Amino acid sequence: MRGLKFALVAGVAAITLSACADRYQMASDAEPTGSSFTRELYKGYVGLSGDEKSEQDWGDSDLFADKALASADGKVVAPEDVANWDLDAEFVNDLSSAHDRLAAALANGAADIAPTSAANAQVMFDCWIQEQEENIQPDDIAACRDGFLAAMAKVDAAMAPKAKAPAPAPAPAAAPAPYAIYFDFDSDVLTVDAQAEVSVIVAAVKKHSPSKVIVAGHTDTAGSSAYNQNLANRRAAAVVTALESHGVSASIVQSQGVGENAPAVDTGDGISEFRNRRVIVTLVK
Repeated sequence: MRGLKFALVAGVAAITLSACADRYQMASDAEPTGSSFTRELYKGYVGLSGDEKSEQDWGDSDLFADKALASADGKVVAPEDVANWDLDAEFVNDLSSAHDRLAAALANGAADIAPTSAANAQVMFDCWIQEQEENIQPDDIAACRDGFLAAMAKVDAAMAPKAKAPAPAPAPAAAPAPYAIYFDFDSDVLTVDAQAEVSVIVAAVKKHSPSKVIVAGHTDTAGSSAYNQNLANRRAAAVVTALESHGVSASIVQSQGVGENAPAVDTGDGISEFRNRRVIVTLVK
């Protein structure tokens, strides 16, 4: 719940319990209308309300029940505002970055383009911020955060511009523009989207027969410079391994770790930014 949880005195406990139970029940009994997006929000918020009710967290149960009821009426409710939650300072940057990423996607039409994934991302973000404020159940925090990241990856994939096949040319095509492979926060593991991009790069290598394939690892500025240098090296190595496993010759691959020194988006130090967590692959003729 927003702010610190407080103990209920015995004299009002039964009244409060009854009121909260009614709010959750009202949400559970609602018949959702509106768009696919608001109906998916409704289902997600009812689930969060029920989870918090089972833990006797009446305030957060009511919060999510109210959002479920509004969604059931076809209203578009916003994701929670980071400023409204009593978070430890160390968690604010990641949650603010996640909120901005989600808000940008919604502003660009994600609710219409990928309604199920967009609604799941919003519900998981609200789950994450609520669990992070409590900061007492690390497994629940991780589950909500990972659920948000997985849903946002699907949103990003659905909203990405569709590649068009190049027009046939009489002369051999020039080497294509560099490719970008993105990573989750503090991870060197290739996501499903990253693996798909590797397949695109492998096809380009076979088509263009480059003399070199340069693989450069990057990070955002969250964490120390030394840690980010190591993380960038690991990300580059993960992409090299994937390329070579698909038949790209090791003799033409060059790997390097750039770390946090050449961000795609200049955020300043100590900022988690999805667009900076990347590996750039350049084909050289």
